[in-house]
Amino acid sequence: MTENWKVALITVFSVLGGILVAALISELHLRLTAADFSVKGKHCYVTGGSQGLGKAVAQDLARRGAHVTIVARREALLQEALEEIKACASAPKEQGFHYVVADLTSYEDSMRALSEAVEKQGCAVEMLFMVAGLSSPGVFIEQTEKELTRIMDINYNGTVYTVHEVVKRLVAEKTKGAHIVFISSTLGFFGLIGYAGYCASKFAIRGLAESLRVELQMYDINVHCYFPGTIFTPGYEAENLTKPQITKDIEGADDGMTPEQCSKGMFKGLARGEFAITTDPITMLFRCSTRGTMPNNNIVLDAVVAAIAWIAFVPWRIFVDYSVKKYATKVEKSKSKTKAD
Repeated sequence: MTENWKVALITVFSVLGGILVAALISELHLRLTAADFSVKGKHCYVTGGSQGLGKAVAQDLARRGAHVTIVARREALLQEALEEIKACASAPKEQGFHYVVADLTSYEDSMRALSEAVEKQGCAVEMLFMVAGLSSPGVFIEQTEKELTRIMDINYNGTVYTVHEVVKRLVAEKTKGAHIVFISSTLGFFGLIGYAGYCASKFAIRGLAESLRVELQMYDINVHCYFPGTIFTPGYEAENLTKPQITKDIEGADDGMTPEQCSKGMFKGLARGEFAITTDPITMLFRCSTRGTMPNNNIVLDAVVAAIAWIAFVPWRIFVDYSVKKYATKVEKSKSKTKAD
């Protein structure tokens, strides 16, 4: 009996040791093969840079010595944000800081904004951060065609226009080692009631990023996609004004993050060479369980987290489905009562 226990213990510790070694090798491989991510002295183009996550990203770029151009629609906010970004500069006299007013849902405006940014900075864009986005929750059948189109225009079309042009310029100029950073969302991994239009746009961003990660290796252009959860921004406050109650009930008390926390976590993932970057445990669960053919961040850790998610999400999915059906019954009763009155 004693010998059997010894053999069992040796087997268990050998397996655990093997898993730990595999995890360490995977981590080492990721770090050693990661493309250099130094933004110092490079022109970084940040959409949605006037507030929220975009402004926080621009401030972190300024701290790292980059030349920063921020792009958004409202000039007053851009002017104010630019002063805050300049204040973060590590070498103010050597870095260039500019803003461009543009509506990126317009192809023509997107092209003009890029050309204006290059002219102002005096150098081509080498680092692209596509942060601009919009969330406008609502029950699908109650939303208008205009609302749904606007979400896709801002979140997807406004991204693809700029990325397409920047990539063409990078290839034409034979620029190597450039980085393109997309911003998707936790809702780029799963669908949720009240977010049909938003989920569709963020799934589209994920698909675009995954495709370009593969394709742009031909030109030594690096692609990343950040999947943030709730970010406490002015946009989040506006979002809650139209968010259905059932959506709020399912989300519960969401432990969100500040734009500064998100930016810090995103840059940590970029430095590690991650393609799919997450900065909260819930989104990590979704990333690992719906990874598809995306590169692992750590093959062992991702496998363990995926196994946990596959079990944990079964009761969660049942809860969500039950909650939605219960909500439907409540809505019908409310309508019947209104008609009776």
